[in-house]
Amino acid sequence: MATLVASSYITRLELRHRALGLQRRRFWREVTYGFILVFADVLTLSTIFALVALLPLDGLLPSLGDGAETFFRGLIPQTTTALLRRVTSLIFCLMVTRSYTQTERRKHAGRMFAALLLGLVLPRWAETWTVNIQARWLAISAVLAASWLAMVLQRRLMAEALRTLDPRQFDPSRTLIVGPASDVAAVTRDSGVVDGRSGVVSPTFLLSPSWPTATADSMRELYERLADSAADAIVVVGSVSDAALQAVMIAASSAGVSVYASRRAAFRQLDEPSFVLRRAEPLALLSRPALVGSQLVAKRVMDVVGATIGLVVLSPVLALVALAVRLTSPGAAIFKQVRVGLGGEPFMMYKFRTMVQNAESQQAELERGNVYPNDPLFKLPRDPRTTSLGIFLRKSSLDELPQLLNVLRGEMSLVGPRPALPKEVARYSQHHFIRFEALPGLTGPWQVSGRNAILDFEEVVRLEASYLRGWTVWRDLMIVLRTIPVVLSMKGAF
Repeated sequence: MATLVASSYITRLELRHRALGLQRRRFWREVTYGFILVFADVLTLSTIFALVALLPLDGLLPSLGDGAETFFRGLIPQTTTALLRRVTSLIFCLMVTRSYTQTERRKHAGRMFAALLLGLVLPRWAETWTVNIQARWLAISAVLAASWLAMVLQRRLMAEALRTLDPRQFDPSRTLIVGPASDVAAVTRDSGVVDGRSGVVSPTFLLSPSWPTATADSMRELYERLADSAADAIVVVGSVSDAALQAVMIAASSAGVSVYASRRAAFRQLDEPSFVLRRAEPLALLSRPALVGSQLVAKRVMDVVGATIGLVVLSPVLALVALAVRLTSPGAAIFKQVRVGLGGEPFMMYKFRTMVQNAESQQAELERGNVYPNDPLFKLPRDPRTTSLGIFLRKSSLDELPQLLNVLRGEMSLVGPRPALPKEVARYSQHHFIRFEALPGLTGPWQVSGRNAILDFEEVVRLEASYLRGWTVWRDLMIVLRTIPVVLSMKGAF
């Protein structure tokens, strides 16, 4: 009996020892990757300083005032020793600002800028505040901009060149898919575990209903699969038992591998889950109301104030457009149409008329030209029903201005999902109804992200769902400000 127990422990230690090989390989890959990044930064900064030092800048020295040569030599290293001192100090600043972290790469451009400020601007701070302040700040800004742009470009090129070496890259070839056979097959078929650029398919490990068994063989199979695949991550799919999940996590911990779990199919097209603590118990927050309490009050105050100011300031424009519509084509200046709003409630939306009379009765004949053929939306890039003035009104979005009245009436908001037609809603899937969790908007995330240039309705819903989940007053203000250049450019509108 004692021999069997000892054999069991030896087997487990043997398996863990094999898994340690993965940790060592991953450690050296991270060391290599970090060394290459630091070396690339050193080479980039040295090249920039060397190139600037070669420029014929002697003519600029008089404009820098007294002590110009000292200031210039302090800004641009003139000797190998000075260059080494400057570059090493900048590398230290890059480390201090966490510009080498692997988990927050989207922030690296800002952090690199902060590092360059610390290493380039701060040492010259006192010398810039002279009578020649403009010339000196211009010189510092030019060196700072050149260094920062070169660093950003170099980092992007390095990220692409080192994809296979990247220790944090969620690479399909190094991602082990674990779960019941049917779920693994569904994921490998539908969920993009194949790298489109290389055609690499993720390795898999299939779990039987009885896995893990009491013997060490079941764990041996998982350890061997981890070692053979050189996996950096495990993605658990489907429904697995607590014992199986625990076994997978133990094996992953031994091998230094991260474990992820895919969302259940029912939640895939809904809110992104987040984790909260309730009575010291971690829970997954699967959904939450879009806007609640004080958020609703703040948004309504912003709508009333913004719509009132808009109607007062734009009243001459409204009057001129209304007159132009009446004079250029027969029919009323204002077009009224039933739309679906908050909670699925219908309301009457106002627009300046941009089409001929009875345009809605002609839509069935034009369905073939719809740019959203498989989605509920209907849009034509060259709609024959549109009047000559209507084309301009649509491109400039002036036809939407009467909806400021809808905003005042509480039927719409300045920012939100675009209001849908009832016949479009009749074709919605369940997850599309998230669009009705807030008042429809005069503008919104879809409009500032490309408008009709976005031809995938699922992408439209994703943009609007993301907006609703992360709503703030500042986000609404930013969308309103971004709407102005989008409208002026007249791109993506028809």
